[in-house]
Amino acid sequence: VKDEVAKMREKDEYELGDFSVVLDDRIKEMVCEMTGKEEYEFGDLSVEIDKRVKSEVAKFCGKDEYEFGDLSVELAKRTKAGVLKYTGKDDYQFGDVTKQAIKNFTGKEDYQFGDVTKKLMGNLFSGKKGKNDKK
Repeated sequence: VKDEVAKMREKDEYELGDFSVVLDDRIKEMVCEMTGKEEYEFGDLSVEIDKRVKSEVAKFCGKDEYEFGDLSVELAKRTKAGVLKYTGKDDYQFGDVTKQAIKNFTGKEDYQFGDVTKKLMGNLFSGKKGKNDKK
């Protein structure tokens, strides 16, 4: 390995630190390829990653350019739309998701105390096979 590193440095013998220099040079070359720049400057990689992430977030949000907070706003909007679709309502109120989940589970429009327990016990002791149970 030492001989190969020495060759990469165009030296006859390996010296302490040569491997680090080779790695540093290779990484800087790769960053230059990534950024399209001729010469590496400290911070180029961070700037490029930041630029690419912001570009992808802008696309995700349907915008031309990223602004701080866009991702949070878009995720909140999509979450609200998903909740409204799931509940079938036009406006969300606290507890709507739970109410809809209970309705879906019990098959009843109006929940009464004990409905979940009855449904669970019915499923456990009715002898009916579920769609995922083996016959």
